[in-house]
Amino acid sequence: VRNIKEFKKKTNKKKIICLDCGKKRVGIAISNENHTLSLPMQVIKRDKEFNSKIANILLDYNVGGILVGLPIDKSKKTNKISHFIIDITKNLDFYLLDNNLDVPFFFWDESFTSIEAEDLTEGLYKNKKEQKKNLDKFAATIILDDFMNDEKKT
Repeated sequence: VRNIKEFKKKTNKKKIICLDCGKKRVGIAISNENHTLSLPMQVIKRDKEFNSKIANILLDYNVGGILVGLPIDKSKKTNKISHFIIDITKNLDFYLLDNNLDVPFFFWDESFTSIEAEDLTEGLYKNKKEQKKNLDKFAATIILDDFMNDEKKT
């Protein structure tokens, strides 16, 4: 997908999942069909089964698009981590296409969402370790909310 307008058109009345990719884990959030609600879904390991897990989510939840959080630095440029996430996304896209799943991807700035997610989940879990284990799905929810709020403006 080349731009936000095209992504919105392709995902109109379809659910979107959002991926907050890390080195070890990926947080996943999902929207409703009208793009008015986002929910934290799960955190999965980024292992050799990662692509098939995402494919199963797409099929199980009838997902029409994938929003990917991309860290952008202060000068609005990509960095080493951004390129790492772009590579993960390319591999996932190839895997999905090989399995007859043609789903549009769109990148969205995820700057500071982990900090927001920490604040949001403060006191939700019995300890910091449990909080950290679940943080990525809340970060994905924040990214998806941000995208949907921007979508309402246009």
